[in-house]
Amino acid sequence: MFKRNGSRFIYLGVAVVFFLSFATAYGIFGKGWPMYKPWTAAGGTTKTVKPTISSDTVIRKEIRYLCADKVSTRIPTTSDLVGLEFSSLVRKYPPEAGWSIDDTVKNTLILARVENRICPYHREFRHMGVCEGFLAVYEGPLGHNQKVLQREDIDLNGLPPEMQVDLKMAMDYENQTQDTQGRLKSTYEFENEGQLNAALENFDEFKE
Repeated sequence: MFKRNGSRFIYLGVAVVFFLSFATAYGIFGKGWPMYKPWTAAGGTTKTVKPTISSDTVIRKEIRYLCADKVSTRIPTTSDLVGLEFSSLVRKYPPEAGWSIDDTVKNTLILARVENRICPYHREFRHMGVCEGFLAVYEGPLGHNQKVLQREDIDLNGLPPEMQVDLKMAMDYENQTQDTQGRLKSTYEFENEGQLNAALENFDEFKE
């Protein structure tokens, strides 16, 4: 009789310990779980838990530009979004249209799309650099050499040596030290066409 009751107590004790361990783990780690989290089922098969969007889910839309600026807006969780499944959300914001869905923060979704261009504000910026061995003007701030706006008739080799070094570093702006970046910005980056044209006048003596 004692052995039978003792066995029951042992089983009960094991069950309580298991329950407390699970509850503790969930309490500590559960708050950091994403909405869509992988879990391993019996037999080692990994699945992904994808709960539907609830009325308290935070949804943000982000447009990210090449200049590292981004425009972020909060999307209201309206009635047509509450209860929406993940597959339906993907259809609204498909990867082939450039969208990605970030759910690393629990109960928060960030719908992000990367634009292969500079943001409207920085699009007015200009900076000097080098194109095919000549002084050139690029769209946007330093570090973004995607679009040449004009190439001057000024051979790089005809400029003072220190200026040649600066312009080469300007083309590799992201790999310069913070102090060097600041110096280059003050000399070779301009917020508008007026500032750029005033600076280009100083290069007239080097034109071929």
